[in-house]
Amino acid sequence: MDLQQYDRLKSTLAEILRGATMRAMPAGGDEVVRDLFARLAEDRFNLVVVGRFSRGKTSLMNAMLGTDRLPTGVVPVTSVITTVSYGTEEKAVLYYQHTSLFLDIPLQQLAEHITEQGNPGNRRRIRMAEVQLPAELLRRGFYFVDTPGLGSSIVENTRTTEAFLPEADAFILVTSYDSPLSEDEQRVLQTIQRSNRRVFVVLNKQDCVDAEQRMQAHEHLLRQLGGVFRDTIPPVFSVSARQGLEARLQANQPEFVESGLPAFESALLGFLVNEKRREFLLRMCDRIAVILNAQIAAREDESRLARLRAEVAAMQSTNFTPPTVSISAGTISPTLPACEFCTGVAEAVFNFLATYQRELHGDRATLVDLAERRGLCPGHTSFFESIAAPMEICTGFAGVAERQASYLRAAAQRQPTGPLACRAVDDALPTADSCPACGVAQNVADGIARRIVDRLARDQAALGNLSAVCLPHLRLLLTSIENPVTVAAVLRREADLLDRLAEDMRHFALKRAGMQRHLASKEEEAAGIRALRVLAGHPKARTEAPTVQTRGTVVPLSRQAS
Repeated sequence: MDLQQYDRLKSTLAEILRGATMRAMPAGGDEVVRDLFARLAEDRFNLVVVGRFSRGKTSLMNAMLGTDRLPTGVVPVTSVITTVSYGTEEKAVLYYQHTSLFLDIPLQQLAEHITEQGNPGNRRRIRMAEVQLPAELLRRGFYFVDTPGLGSSIVENTRTTEAFLPEADAFILVTSYDSPLSEDEQRVLQTIQRSNRRVFVVLNKQDCVDAEQRMQAHEHLLRQLGGVFRDTIPPVFSVSARQGLEARLQANQPEFVESGLPAFESALLGFLVNEKRREFLLRMCDRIAVILNAQIAAREDESRLARLRAEVAAMQSTNFTPPTVSISAGTISPTLPACEFCTGVAEAVFNFLATYQRELHGDRATLVDLAERRGLCPGHTSFFESIAAPMEICTGFAGVAERQASYLRAAAQRQPTGPLACRAVDDALPTADSCPACGVAQNVADGIARRIVDRLARDQAALGNLSAVCLPHLRLLLTSIENPVTVAAVLRREADLLDRLAEDMRHFALKRAGMQRHLASKEEEAAGIRALRVLAGHPKARTEAPTVQTRGTVVPLSRQAS
C-alpha cells in the first residue's frame, strides 16, 4: 500500500458510508456515521521530533520537506511547541495560552515568536505555533511536531516537550555524532518505551566525522539503546540533514543518497502506510460493518466492504517493499497557474469581440461579412452576448438571421426528407472555419504552442513550470512537439496533475461529509472547478472542432481521429 492507494481506500470507505446514509439508520446511527466521517476527514499522523537542542531537529525537518523555511540555530532555538502541517500557501499561525485567540503572521516573522532570542522563556505566552507549508510529505498526512530542546538551560523547554509526548503517533529522536544519546535523551526514550509507540533514532551530522568515528559512535549508541529497549532496539539511521537539504534544493541525486535521508524517509513512510494506516483502515472497516449489519438492503455494500477489508488485511508487513523516496519533496505545485492556452485565448477573444461589437454598430462591410459567415459559432455567440450591448446585437445579427431564414426557405422548397433537412440545418450553422472569433483563438493558441515548445527545447526543466494545460489544448501542444521523449514527459505530467486534482476533490468531499470543511486547504476548496477547467478548458477559450466532409455527413475531426 502506498499513500495514493491509502487515499483511494479511504475514499471507498466514504462512498460506502454515503450509501449507508441513503438507507434507514438504526437508533443512534446518524451520530455514529457523522463520527466515522469526521475520523476519516481528520486522519493525520502526529510525528513528534525530540532531542537535545542543537542536534539538528529543525534541520532534519527542513531536509525532509525540501525547504529552508523553518528557523535553525546553534543555541536553544524553539521555546514553544511548533507544528508543521500542510497549507496551500506558506504562513504561520500563533495560538496563545488560556484563550481561543490566534494570529496569522508571515513565515519570515516566525523566529521573532518561537526562538529563545525573540521570545525568551516564552514570555509572550504562546501555546503553539503552526507552520503551514505546501510540501508533498505534509499533504499526505504527516503532521510534524517540533519540540523545545531537551536539556536546554531553559527548564520550561524540557517540561513543555515532556508534556506533549502523549500526543504522538510516532517519535523521531534526533541525536548526533558529537555526543550520541545524552542523559535527557535516554530519559525521554524510557518514557517512549513505556508508551509502546514506535520510535526512529536519527544519528545526525555524519558529514562531520570520518568512517571510523561513525562506526564507533554507532556501536556506542546501540549499546545505550539496548539498555533501554532490551531486545527491541529501534532502527538507527545515520544522516546529514544539512547535506540532504542542500542536495534536495540542488536536485543532486548522488549527494542526496549519500546524506542517508532516502533510507530514513523510506522506513518512515513504510511504517506510516503499512502499519499505522493499515490498522486505521481495519478499525474503520469493522465500525462501518456494524452500521451495515443493522440495515436492510445493504448486502451490496457489505460485500464491497468485505472485499476492501480483505485487501487491507492481506497487506502484511512481511510482504512490504519500502516506497521509493524522490529527491523532490513535492510534485505538482499547489499554486499551478491556469492553462496558459485558455488564459491567452480568452483574453484575445475578449479583445477581438469588444472591438467587433463596435464595428457591428455601423460598419457595412463587417455586417455583410458576418452574415456570409453565418454568424459566430455557438460558444462565441454566448461570449459575445455576455459583453455586447443590445444595440450591437440587433444591428450585427439581424442580417445573420435574415440570411439563415432565406437559406432554410430555399431548402424547404426542395421538400427534403428528414435526414436531408437536418443536413440543411447543419450547413446553415457557422463552424470553426467560418467563425472569425475561432480564427483569432486558433492563431493565438498556435503562437502559445510554439512558445512552449521553444521553452521545452531550450530547457527540459521548464516542464516543471508548465501551467495546468487543459485536455483540449494539450492535443494542440502535443502535435507541436517532435521529440517523443518530451511528448511522454508532458503526458506523464498531465497524468500527475489529474491524479492530484482527483485526490484533492476526494479530500474535500470527505472533509465536507465529516463536517470538517475547516480542515480543507484552499486547493481542495477549488479542486472541483480546477478539474473541470483541465478536463474541458475554460468556457471562454474554446473553439468549435474544425470539420471535414465525409460521405455527405459533417464529422468533427476530433471524432475521426478517435
